[in-house]
Amino acid sequence: MRNERLNKLLAIILCTGVLASVLAAQEPPDAAEAFEPYWRSVTLQSQLYNPVEEPDRDPNAQTTLQISGSVRILDYTGLIGVEMTQREAIVWDQDGVEIYNSVDGPSLSRTYQSIEDARHLSAVIGRDDEFHFGVSFPVDRALGYPSALSRVEWSLDVLMADAFEVIDVPFEPNETAIELMPGLEILVQEATVEEGRYSYRIQASYDPNLVSYSTGFWHFFRDEVPPPVMLVKMDLLNAEGKSVWDVSSSGSSGSSSGTGARLSDGLMVATSSGSGRCSACGDVTTMRYTVALAPYERQVPLALENIPVPSF
Repeated sequence: MRNERLNKLLAIILCTGVLASVLAAQEPPDAAEAFEPYWRSVTLQSQLYNPVEEPDRDPNAQTTLQISGSVRILDYTGLIGVEMTQREAIVWDQDGVEIYNSVDGPSLSRTYQSIEDARHLSAVIGRDDEFHFGVSFPVDRALGYPSALSRVEWSLDVLMADAFEVIDVPFEPNETAIELMPGLEILVQEATVEEGRYSYRIQASYDPNLVSYSTGFWHFFRDEVPPPVMLVKMDLLNAEGKSVWDVSSSGSSGSSSGTGARLSDGLMVATSSGSGRCSACGDVTTMRYTVALAPYERQVPLALENIPVPSF
């Protein structure tokens, strides 16, 4: 059964160019077009421990240089998630001499934050879409402090896809499960609408080898790769096709929750529920699922130049 589902799924992915419901993404942009890094602050600090109270520590002052900044996202084409932790960097001083290098091979794991969730949060709190980065390393006092950093390089791990499929499901309860994709089906157990309010409860069954049903964060170990299909967004639409979760809508509010998935007959079973209101949106009529086909990981090189360093 699993092989049959896998063959059907691969056929869908391979034929995305001819499926009317598939949205083919453009060629992913390069780093200069999609990401804009900038530094916020540079800190040079020394720390000295009391040798009486901390006899196991180095009695000499330890000096640390810390760079803090953010990366703005300018182009979301094909972007699904951004890795939460920046792990490696190379730093050169004012003379072009390498003074720090943390590149040490593949990480043990990666955790990606959903771009959809990040953008929604940014809209709620009214800030730009951006992700933090930081570099901190010890400075050898005997060699002197750098007066500037001529260049800082690091990489950003991102989760991407070149094609997505949008699947609309009526916002109404049903007695039989609906197959969204091979290896993923949902049963709408509850779907109610009354005077601008709505509530729902959905049970999803999916093959974890073929489908990722989580939409907030995705975690992969060193040798693990993304499954063939990833759910990236579930939305509720009104009769005009507009999201009732749009934070710009007057009087819009809502919440959702989910239970931990359990294994049943080789499939994971998870239940999610939610409720909310949107007085200006109109009644909910449709549940819209957006899935990424054949997602992949990509490492984006980034760099900053001519960063000043404070002096004591």
